[in-house]
Amino acid sequence: MTATTPESHGIPSAAVLDLLDDLEQPGLDPHGLVVHRRGVPVVRGTWAPYRPEVPALVYSVSKTFTSIAVGHLVAEGRLSVDDLAAKVLGVTDPTGITVRHLLTMNTGHSVEQLPAVGFDSARLLGTVPEHAPGSRFVYSSPASMVLSSIVTALTGERLTDYLRPRLLDPLGIADAWWTPHRDEGPEGGLDIDQGFSGLHLMAEDVARLAVAMADGGRYGGAQVIPAGWVAELSRAWSDNALDPDAHPDWRAGYGYQVWRNHRWGFRADGAYGQFGLAVPELGLAVGYLGATRTTDRVLDAFRRFADRLSDGPLPPDPAGQEALDARLAALDTWPGRTGPGRMEPDPEPTPSDVVSPVPWTLVSHEPGACTLTVGDDVLVATEDSWTTHVLPWPHRPDEPGEAGGARDDVLVLAVRARTADDGSTEVHAVVPTSPHGLVARGRPGERLDLAWVTTPLWRPSLSTLAVPRGYRLPGVRTETIPDS
Repeated sequence: MTATTPESHGIPSAAVLDLLDDLEQPGLDPHGLVVHRRGVPVVRGTWAPYRPEVPALVYSVSKTFTSIAVGHLVAEGRLSVDDLAAKVLGVTDPTGITVRHLLTMNTGHSVEQLPAVGFDSARLLGTVPEHAPGSRFVYSSPASMVLSSIVTALTGERLTDYLRPRLLDPLGIADAWWTPHRDEGPEGGLDIDQGFSGLHLMAEDVARLAVAMADGGRYGGAQVIPAGWVAELSRAWSDNALDPDAHPDWRAGYGYQVWRNHRWGFRADGAYGQFGLAVPELGLAVGYLGATRTTDRVLDAFRRFADRLSDGPLPPDPAGQEALDARLAALDTWPGRTGPGRMEPDPEPTPSDVVSPVPWTLVSHEPGACTLTVGDDVLVATEDSWTTHVLPWPHRPDEPGEAGGARDDVLVLAVRARTADDGSTEVHAVVPTSPHGLVARGRPGERLDLAWVTTPLWRPSLSTLAVPRGYRLPGVRTETIPDS
């Protein structure tokens, strides 16, 4: 529901309704939206079965938090952006790569070099780049991982712990969780937070970060990001206009782990459309979570929305606000609910498209509901509502660089069923701790064919989406979210 009257903050309710229409177009799959104007939350919306209080994977929005940690180290006099990264970590340095080169994605390594480098700081910093450091922009998650290692090497703390009193607590981000990573590069290795990805946040958390970035690092009267760092972070340090056919928002310059927007402002940007939009010129901050392969369309939708904002209050629009409140209360990702504006998997999914360590089997499909098993766990999927299940998930994703230790994870699945046109059963399964979901198809007694709606980065395994058992989740094993 709206947290305050949109018109009183210069936002037409009609513009928000049109934004929702845009975000629900075919090929887009919105999950969470929070809009702040001059620091005040004006619009909040969550599409079922996503829930506003459950953090989800935000992919490379993580990089912006890593940059802010570096900014605090610089402000504390413990690091300079011109320091040699290898010297800080105590590894071999044939490259001359500085902290600034890492921040701006200007290490000089080519796109072809990065896969061989992997996520190992010694390998990255020990690989002579094809281009001189500082001369060429190439988007590099390994560079962001090295920044995380630098934070831990200097402080003895992982990113989450270092940022807790400086940024997370002041922003009211209580439940952030970051996927751990083992960087073998420094002598003895380092257990770190990924830095390049792996942070799990709520849309409200991302919006609060955007509020601080749009207001010179201030939030709630406190300076949560060093003011000078916001100015540096948001500059177009790198020329990323290498592809003339790319969308303008990917050619407007790259700062310290943020992207410049081509008309105004800048953004934290994660795969499949996780955005923290900071527009100081308009006093606008947006947190958005979703899943799409055409993220430029989401940015275009927000640009059209921003063009309709007023500098001052607008006349009240009771009818418009009533329509908006009703719309926000009924948001749902269900494909059949609002017509074709929901993402669907390929019409002919490839069996085993989803890597699952346990089989999915359809037990029965009676009118109104079906029963399926995921390994040894029994799930009920009804046709008129989403049901959330929390499954024990001890299966390791076997990712390179995964941090060691005991594994006591869970996989969260929200499921809902329908009968497909060919008479088979179709179960939609959303992983609400991530942007991702899948569709399971089959008939009673059969093993289900699984297909991703959007495929997780790096490896299409369900195990990469598991979260710790202590993660912020519903307090009961299974609960039903009513159909609004």
